[in-house]
Amino acid sequence: MTRVTWLIPAKTFLLGEYAALHGGPAIVLTTTPCFEVGFSHDQTSPAIHPDSPAGLFWEKTGISSQLTWQDPYHGIGGLGASSAQFLGAYWAAESQPESNPDALLEAYWACSWQAGQGVRPSGYDVLAQAASGCVYINNHVVLGEYAWPFTDMAFILLHTGDKLATHHHLQDICLTQAMTELSSIALSGHEAFLRADSAQFIKAVQAYHEALTALDLVAERTKQQLADLTQAPDVLACKGCGAMGADVLFVLVPSQQLLACKKRFDLAGWAILATSNDLYVKKNEKNTNRMPFTP
Repeated sequence: MTRVTWLIPAKTFLLGEYAALHGGPAIVLTTTPCFEVGFSHDQTSPAIHPDSPAGLFWEKTGISSQLTWQDPYHGIGGLGASSAQFLGAYWAAESQPESNPDALLEAYWACSWQAGQGVRPSGYDVLAQAASGCVYINNHVVLGEYAWPFTDMAFILLHTGDKLATHHHLQDICLTQAMTELSSIALSGHEAFLRADSAQFIKAVQAYHEALTALDLVAERTKQQLADLTQAPDVLACKGCGAMGADVLFVLVPSQQLLACKKRFDLAGWAILATSNDLYVKKNEKNTNRMPFTP
């Protein structure tokens, strides 16, 4: 069976969710394992929902082949599955998919914000997932792709077990007055990132969480989970990520304690998604003549 697939990393907003909705600054983590999107002449039933952004885009192309999809996270949410599907469909359809990020954004908005209700998605997720490492985006432009700069700190991404539909959440939100504060904190975090200033970065993570809490943009269960996590002496800072912080928690720990913290979280029943050791490094995303996916 001849099949072409693209490997697309998971994404997590480290700083800048909500600020991104108005074109503000954000740092987005891309991590492995990767999603896989492709197309096959042999597949008869669609693997991607026809009403999803990817499904709508693929229908417009008029390509007869079906999209294929493999999700290593089994649909748990919060990691950019929908944007990965769209990005894979876009890459599959375009002859030079990475040459024009503006065209990518316009295509994404056309398929993800059809009704024009609520706030338009930022599109930062598709931009980040087309890049690698820790991706800095401002004004809808990727301005940096970095390795993790802090030798004394590591991060762990935990899944809460919850799932929030971001597109529904964005229909009712209005944050114009909060953009200055959120953008300022995200900029401070980026500056700390560039200088590898651990103390300033910890302050930025804490400040962003506090700002989101004050704006009532942290789910109640997430608040309790974060409060419990901060009781541990080796947790330097933590925050919820994405819409209402409902899906994924970002936890900063000392680098020397990374393995011990992973073991403790695992024993406590947390789903560990990735650590700073799992940052995505862009390689050859397109793979040809692959074996069929394993269910």
